Amino acid sequence: MSRRLSLLAVSLLGGTAFATPAFGQNAKPLIVPSPGEIAIHKIVVSATRTREASFNVPVSIYSISGRQISFANAEENLSETLNRVPGIDVQNRQDYAQGLRITSRGFGAQTPFGVRNIRILVDGMPLTGPDGTTDSEVIDLGDISRIEVLTGPFSVLYGNASGGVIQVFSKNGPTRPTVGGSVIATSYGGWRVGATYGGTARWGSDGSFNYMMNASDFYTGGYRQHSAARRQQFYGKFRVQVSPNTSYTLLIDGLNEPYSEDPGGLTAAQYHANPRQAGTGADAFGTRKVLRHLQFGLVFKHRFNAQNSVRVVVYEATHSVLQFLPFTGSYAASGGGVVDLARKSGGIDASWTHRDEVAGVPVTLITGVDFGYEQQHRKGYVNEFGSIGALRRNEQDVARNVAEYAQVNAHVAKRTTLVVGLRHSNDYYSVTDNYVTSTLTNDSGSVSYGNTSFVAGATYHLTPTTNLYADYGEGFETPTLDQLAYLPNGLAGFNSALRPTTSQNFEAGIKSLIGADTYLQLAVFHIHTNNEIEVSSSKDGRTAYSNQGQTARNGVDVSLDTYLPHHVELYGSYSLLKAHFLANQFAGRSLPGVPDQRIYGELDWHDPSTGFYAQANGQWQSRMYVDSQNSAYAAGYFTAGIAGGFRQNLGPIRFNEFARINNLFNRTYVGAVVIAASNAAYYEPAPGRNFVIGMRARYRF
Repeated sequence: MSRRLSLLAVSLLGGTAFATPAFGQNAKPLIVPSPGEIAIHKIVVSATRTREASFNVPVSIYSISGRQISFANAEENLSETLNRVPGIDVQNRQDYAQGLRITSRGFGAQTPFGVRNIRILVDGMPLTGPDGTTDSEVIDLGDISRIEVLTGPFSVLYGNASGGVIQVFSKNGPTRPTVGGSVIATSYGGWRVGATYGGTARWGSDGSFNYMMNASDFYTGGYRQHSAARRQQFYGKFRVQVSPNTSYTLLIDGLNEPYSEDPGGLTAAQYHANPRQAGTGADAFGTRKVLRHLQFGLVFKHRFNAQNSVRVVVYEATHSVLQFLPFTGSYAASGGGVVDLARKSGGIDASWTHRDEVAGVPVTLITGVDFGYEQQHRKGYVNEFGSIGALRRNEQDVARNVAEYAQVNAHVAKRTTLVVGLRHSNDYYSVTDNYVTSTLTNDSGSVSYGNTSFVAGATYHLTPTTNLYADYGEGFETPTLDQLAYLPNGLAGFNSALRPTTSQNFEAGIKSLIGADTYLQLAVFHIHTNNEIEVSSSKDGRTAYSNQGQTARNGVDVSLDTYLPHHVELYGSYSLLKAHFLANQFAGRSLPGVPDQRIYGELDWHDPSTGFYAQANGQWQSRMYVDSQNSAYAAGYFTAGIAGGFRQNLGPIRFNEFARINNLFNRTYVGAVVIAASNAAYYEPAPGRNFVIGMRARYRF
């Protein structure tokens, strides 16, 4: 932070100036902001689409730094760091064929694979399709600058994302060319090797070319039987700053997953007998997935003058999946036991930002248009015990979304900031059935949805170090293509009766710097939903959905970040979520897959003089029910971990050696559940005590 910014930060906070007199003269005051003062001025963009300090925006938003993401971690997936965010629950299924289940205040718990109800972006490029689904494994965690997590009402301005928004920002290339590498070993025969290269060069007379590339190769033998996986990834960011006011950024995201074995869920008897075993049929039917993904994005930014600027994001992706399920799928009405999916998707998001004063009130207006499309060619074949058999499904699926949005940020009074937004969207889904026989009906169908969502929030600056805020938003979630694929009884047929979920989101909170070194965020919320989309049945990899009336979610999210002497940082978060059904056959019962309470704590220490650092962390979570009847549950659990490392510089080379122990006390527990599994195979066990050891190195030319 520059001297001028430091002075401004501390004057805003009412901080204390420390003067250091020089020999023979009076030196000017030297302002040194505390870590807590720096924390409340962290810049975020996810809440208001403009650069704002998270302390000032009327939303629950959290930022995870690149240091926290890579801190003695394998950089394997988002479960390593996202669980520190209150309101977010990441269930690692230890099943790379199904991926993580990420929930935000209970949204997203019903998805059988991938991520639902949460919109995910990388450097402004959407990874989430127009129907609201995301494959989180396409995110490469090497060289990440920060992750912003937005929970609460304002996520509705991003579309099919009532639960929240996760934005991943990669690092920019350094000023000088730099090459890096990493080697990491993990338990169960796992390893990850990575390489990075980045730098900055001149472009024309007053421009620059900034580039950063990251490639990695990951393998795990898997904690459970039949759970090995291999993953190769590449991410590149290339920005041309042609002038101070104009830039073009090319983004390339590639993933090759040649195999990910699928161990499936376990029954209670299987789990207690041997939590490391594979589920029924996994070995016999060769359950596994092959995934390939390639996505390109182009971000154009131009500032016309101090008041007006535009930003355009254009992106396109190809995505293919071949997945073997634990059954044959041989009967005539089956969709098959092998899924062969080829998907093409893309879109454009164009926005204009205008800054002005209206009657002396500073106002920022952001308006934009968002278009996304998705085309799927989905085939299903008989699973001949691990080989592809006869055709059982052949269809063309289409999803399209067109939306217009507007947002106004206004400093309406000296102590009050107001943010108001609108989003109008039109969604279209269709299935064209190309597999029709004399005994099978045509399962083609289409459906359209339209909605206008409103959101508003206000911040009241109670003191220079304490802000109060409140916000309200109207959520709208359409069914996904997968949720429309089967009738509520699990039979083939377009589920056109499935209706979108709407919600009313209320939130109030406080953000406060206590003393000079403790930052508190607290939010209380109430969410009321109509037409909640729930799993009605799940059998042999086929999950069907139906609307289950109304639900209510009431809760509290708290985080506390304290900076202690001797370079010690103490962080803790707590989430209380009472999520239950209203006015249906399950009235009063809890939503499945959603824990009532979560506590996370972390103690970090580093010594700048020697380069040593260490961490201890712990997490407690309450029980999770496995179905809407609450007939069974996965018990709550507590786990702990420790990590440490050593950083040193040898000339132009920087080394970082580290080690981590997860599940330090070797607890046996269920890390994730399969919602409404008809064969009662609800449970996906988490690993016992496991290890990470590795080294990273960088050379600066």
